[in-house]
Amino acid sequence: MVMALKYHGEWQSSKQTVLERNAYMFDNELLSDVSIACGESSRVFYAHKYVLATSSTAFFAMLQGDLAQKGSPIRIPDTNEENFEEFLRFLYTDDCKITAENAIGVMYLAKKYLISALAEKCREILEASLTPDNVFAVLEQAVLFDEKRLEAKCWEVVSQKSLECMNSEAFTNIGPHTLNALLKKETLEMTEVELFKGILKWADSECARKSLDVKHDKTARRRVLGDSVYEISFLGMSLENFIKHVSPTGLLTDAEIVSIAQKLGGLEVTGLKWRRPRVVVFTRFDRTDVSSISDWYYTGGCDALTIAVNKTVRFHGVRLFGFPGNRYEVKFTIEDKKEKIKAAGSYMSKQDSDGVPGYDVMLPNPTALLPDKEYTIIATIKGPSSLYGTGGGKPRVKIDDVVVTFKSLPEGVSFNGTDETYGQFHKILVSRI
Repeated sequence: MVMALKYHGEWQSSKQTVLERNAYMFDNELLSDVSIACGESSRVFYAHKYVLATSSTAFFAMLQGDLAQKGSPIRIPDTNEENFEEFLRFLYTDDCKITAENAIGVMYLAKKYLISALAEKCREILEASLTPDNVFAVLEQAVLFDEKRLEAKCWEVVSQKSLECMNSEAFTNIGPHTLNALLKKETLEMTEVELFKGILKWADSECARKSLDVKHDKTARRRVLGDSVYEISFLGMSLENFIKHVSPTGLLTDAEIVSIAQKLGGLEVTGLKWRRPRVVVFTRFDRTDVSSISDWYYTGGCDALTIAVNKTVRFHGVRLFGFPGNRYEVKFTIEDKKEKIKAAGSYMSKQDSDGVPGYDVMLPNPTALLPDKEYTIIATIKGPSSLYGTGGGKPRVKIDDVVVTFKSLPEGVSFNGTDETYGQFHKILVSRI
């Protein structure tokens, strides 16, 4: 047990500032007029009503007036002594030891007792330490604390490293609200089959928490998922994967399996409730094939490439390379021999969680791409220099049963030098029809 500090003679003479004197009084029996214990811990923290009441309106109400709590120590049941120690240290010193491990617990106390400066300190630590392993745990707390900025940062990581995040232990512990919010996302860096496997894992964990036996209760998974099951894009899978991975799980009724299989097989089926396929990201360049310095220049010409698909898909847009914080003016066109569809705008480049900066140029209305037909994508860009693919670009990218093929245009058409293995067009964004 950590013991409170004791009185040491004329200690005041050795403390030159108010901050030093306050720090000396932290968890000190000297002049203490209130004591606090946490949870079931036997440790007692010695504190001073003046410090607590002048730091927090919540503590003021607890310690003063008709609502003041009687008796000592005051017990705070919803924290542990490690988190409370750093929280209390901040009230005395304006500083404390916040780490990725204790930031959520300390932020809870900062929010509960209305210490905004400490909440901001915790938020900064959490934002800087987000990983696929902890992002769902942080996300749950960000929603609880109504921390919109932190919540948005969490969703950025989930959107860009979806599969890694879903494979984390924290994912199986999220609540139904967070799961539903995940399923409503339009773009995830994983296939629909991978997403379905993760959802099944979550459903089994939720059943275990509710003491439901999925082996004997065939409807248990469907019950814990509730209406969220309709946010699963079975229509974004191939027929082969649907039959192989979904139909044996018992999640769907026989009638639902038949209607979805018919739709995936090309038959016209009406009245389906399932969400339309979400956007899938086809990445041309791995991180190791992207330049480390910003030396791709725009001199008035365009970057262009030919793309083709093996199945009918809906084309949403492209991700172009940039440099963090720089703004680019873009005119984008996708065309075949009969039609041109355009988009234009000003875009700020931001760094993805994969370390590659860039920005998405999206069509106002996605357009259908037909199989085995060539389309030309053209980007005319004005702005500072950017990063680029250095030569290891994939001429062919396959996700599930959809293949996107890239091909160079004749020399001089792609003015800046983009071709099937080099240059711009980091990612292509499409969805199934």
